[in-house]
Amino acid sequence: MTEHEEGALLFPEAPAPEEHGGARRAFRHWRRTRPFWGGLLVGLGGGEMLALYHAAMKVTIHMGMYGLAGYAVPVLLVVLGLCLIFDPMHRTFYSVLSLLFAVASWMTSNLGGFLIGMLLAMVGASLAFGWTEAEQPEEEPVRQPENVTGGLPTA
Repeated sequence: MTEHEEGALLFPEAPAPEEHGGARRAFRHWRRTRPFWGGLLVGLGGGEMLALYHAAMKVTIHMGMYGLAGYAVPVLLVVLGLCLIFDPMHRTFYSVLSLLFAVASWMTSNLGGFLIGMLLAMVGASLAFGWTEAEQPEEEPVRQPENVTGGLPTA
């Protein structure tokens, strides 16, 4: 099987757009061919950690490593979320890295964004790791009815 044929099996062509709801149907098809919700949750978890890293509250806790790690872990989670969405072939690698960085965020960025961002990223990484594309059922060939003449031979 060639590389082109393998890609065609993993990502079937989108249905032809119809008059009503064509863009919505095309987006739904695109979304179902990748771990969309897992990548979105990982990206949102990283974004939430970034937003809370410099919150103007007296409650923020700067525990653990300062500086680069406080920015790097949430930024890498956002990038890994985008990679999960746009590169589903390597979802296992990206989801394991996302889970490791989500756990590392506990020490680097305000207790993982006060647990919210860390839990979002962990759930998203788990969803992406377990994601599989549903196989399309093969269409059975339509059988043509035999020419039934009531048992009489045809001439």
